[in-house]
Amino acid sequence: MKNVVLYIFTLALISSRFVGQTVESSSCVQINNIQLELEALYSVENESLNKETSWSIPNILIRYGLSKNIEVQLHTPFTQVRCFENNQLISNVFTFEEMEFGVSVNLWKQKKLIPEAAVMGRIVSPVGNFNSKGFGNILSLNFSNALSNKTSIKYNVGTTTDVDKNTFGFYIVNVSYQANTNLRFFIENTGMFNQSVKSNCLGSGFGFNIINNDSIDFSVAKSLKGKMFYTGAILTWAFKTKKD
Repeated sequence: MKNVVLYIFTLALISSRFVGQTVESSSCVQINNIQLELEALYSVENESLNKETSWSIPNILIRYGLSKNIEVQLHTPFTQVRCFENNQLISNVFTFEEMEFGVSVNLWKQKKLIPEAAVMGRIVSPVGNFNSKGFGNILSLNFSNALSNKTSIKYNVGTTTDVDKNTFGFYIVNVSYQANTNLRFFIENTGMFNQSVKSNCLGSGFGFNIINNDSIDFSVAKSLKGKMFYTGAILTWAFKTKKD
């Protein structure tokens, strides 16, 4: 069960979704624009004399603005999992077992206290032997409120089902502060749960713009219900596919 929690929780942290945070955006990429998000994530789980580390190397999310209110997505998670017992490496496995194909649709813009909203869905497809496993999915409602010119709150609620048909509910709450045009900070809480498992993670981070539409974000997070620690970075690059 611990391995299931680690897998699902890592999936949630990877899905990105998001300028360096795990929260999914409530607005789409601009029409005819491609946004690439390259993420490296490192996680550590300790239990008694055992330790499991996981690297994403890297995870790639491709977002394309199909129209003003619709974007399509492709996510390819690559992961290396290393297991230790008494500080001795006992396994070292590289995995590329799934791909995610998704779409996000803007529902409406913010109107005073009513948040901006979007609905997002992804199909989780196994890579390789399609006969051994079925398909999973990720479904979420994504909201955001601009509290001021510099402060905003974003939040997601939804469900995720992996290819082994394990289903979890989840929520993500993110509060960000734009210190200036180039520097931002955030704190975030992520929770996942079903009838037998509950997990909760608290994280924080910062990011800055490099040039034009390029940015880099760094984050750290700690599980509040187990001995798990995460740290990561995301490089975001956006460009137009057609001239105006």
